[in-house]
Amino acid sequence: MSTLIRSEILKTKHTFPLKLVIISPLFTILLGLVLSGTSAQPASYNWWYEILLPITLSILCASTIIREKKTHYQNVLCLSSSRNKVWLSKMTAVAILLLLSNLIMWLGCTILGTVAETKISILNGFVSCILLTVTYLWQIPFIMMLCKFGSYLFSILLSIGGNVIISLLGAEKNYFLFNLYAIPARIVCPFLGIHPNGLAIETGSYLLDKGIVFPALFISLVTAALLTILSSKLFSNEVK
Repeated sequence: MSTLIRSEILKTKHTFPLKLVIISPLFTILLGLVLSGTSAQPASYNWWYEILLPITLSILCASTIIREKKTHYQNVLCLSSSRNKVWLSKMTAVAILLLLSNLIMWLGCTILGTVAETKISILNGFVSCILLTVTYLWQIPFIMMLCKFGSYLFSILLSIGGNVIISLLGAEKNYFLFNLYAIPARIVCPFLGIHPNGLAIETGSYLLDKGIVFPALFISLVTAALLTILSSKLFSNEVK
């Protein structure tokens, strides 16, 4: 399995999606510094999870599948490993790159905090990036299956639309736990201290309640597990 995962990561070498994993967080930080000055830290985090991270993950997931579709899955068919393992290795490789991109964002924002007035602590920034990684995991099999059964562009646009529009509409609602797209933007509120629209959260606001973290993580992880099982079976049945 580890060999398959390494192989999947190596397939991205010198490709645009891999470059995007590194460039996107750096571009977000630069954008925050140029446009928001001393408030660059919270602004950068906000643009990251609302816009740049969804774009990066969508392209990364879709590219993983379109690469195989172009060869009619010949690279998969010639492997002795089961289709389930191949699918799981692709998902794991994307998850590792997702974590890498979030860690680059955290490291960049931590450095940015040395020149910013509005500071987010190193620990809160790190926790936020880990939470974003975990709560975005369910989207990996979902986007990959959208591309498997649809088109590259359709899967990317639908994913970005869900993350940007549906997230903003439901993140501050009481029923946000039923809106998977809204969970990432809501779960980081207590740690970043900003509304999903980027404004500072008022003292005493319900958005600072950290009690929502574990229920949100549970729902996200259960959804990720169910989608992984379902997508793995569909992939195994389709690619023969």
